[in-house]
Amino acid sequence: MAGWCPSGSWSGGICKPANNNRSNWMERYSGARVLPIGETLLLGTHNAAFDKEAPRTPSFETCQDVRIYQQLMWGVRALDLRVQYFSGAKGAGRFAIFHEGTNGRTVEADILRELLRYRRDARADKEIVILNFHRFKNFTREAHAELNALLKRVLGQSIIPPTCREAAIVQLWALNKNTVVSYNHDARDVSFWPGVSQRWIGSNTPSLDRLGKFIREVGNEPKAFGDLRAIQAARYSNPFFTPKDMSGHIMRWFAATKEGGPIASHYIINTDWSLRCRVADNIIYANSVRARQRGAHVIQSSPNTAGARVQTQSYGIYKMENGNWKQTLDFAPNTSGYPSIQVIASDAEYASEIRYGTFVQPIRKGDRLLFKVESGRLPRLLARFNNA
Repeated sequence: MAGWCPSGSWSGGICKPANNNRSNWMERYSGARVLPIGETLLLGTHNAAFDKEAPRTPSFETCQDVRIYQQLMWGVRALDLRVQYFSGAKGAGRFAIFHEGTNGRTVEADILRELLRYRRDARADKEIVILNFHRFKNFTREAHAELNALLKRVLGQSIIPPTCREAAIVQLWALNKNTVVSYNHDARDVSFWPGVSQRWIGSNTPSLDRLGKFIREVGNEPKAFGDLRAIQAARYSNPFFTPKDMSGHIMRWFAATKEGGPIASHYIINTDWSLRCRVADNIIYANSVRARQRGAHVIQSSPNTAGARVQTQSYGIYKMENGNWKQTLDFAPNTSGYPSIQVIASDAEYASEIRYGTFVQPIRKGDRLLFKVESGRLPRLLARFNNA
């Protein structure tokens, strides 16, 4: 029997829970929103666009049940993408999705347009999605430049630059950012992140015991704060060499408990048939456990609540509007012993200045400024955006 779906309904390759809403789980449920992206647990899809609904479905390469839009609606937030360049093709066909071969899916039509379709859902505009461009075939420097330009043209101001890697997700919402482009090549644009560190066992047909052991080992590996790391929990089965449905094993390897459980040492979890079990729900719950254990929280303030002083004991969002404005702002000293990440946002018609010792930074209507304030040091501006 395919899938593993207790207390839910299973159809069309999707285990649908009875009581969870996955289309906007980051906004709806506590946990992930107060963590930086690289410290958040996310459900990924191995070979994301090789799904049963594609124009061509080679049996040994097809490893997902539904197209990208449905994957996103049911909780997936990291897409593992491999791209082949066709120099003689026109339009969207120039950048095709591939594994060993192609299946008729393209980056523009089946990844970017599906993501924009998902974003049109009122519940989905804040959800953080990682587009992990993992492998490139037949690419030249010019092809990379063309793909970079396509991604920037379609995604526009929604792209989260790597300078924001230390911000909590709710702070990214305040910056009006929601999409990471992870690009595993040195020809990437400066607004793109380095490639996700894909931890793969190196074999397509490992035993279940060996794969489970590898997953535990990866969980024990150190990871730099804010970096993106994925575990590839995928396996082909013989004699027909097809992607194996390991739903029951996935649920055991990535079990979530109120103390943490095996899932607690992981970040992005890439699997085949990603929606056939309730690992998305384990991820949602595990993020709330991680946030609680780390004491992660975001303080939202304004001139009405904090005066002209931005607090620096945690993650923070400080907002100004016309009836809630100060001409000059400063930062409270950071005495916590930990770096503080702060967003200052202004929608006021009147300009202000942010001051701290010799540090002076103007802020005007529409500005969204991201700062890092370390103990005993001047604030450092990480990123500046304007949404006016």
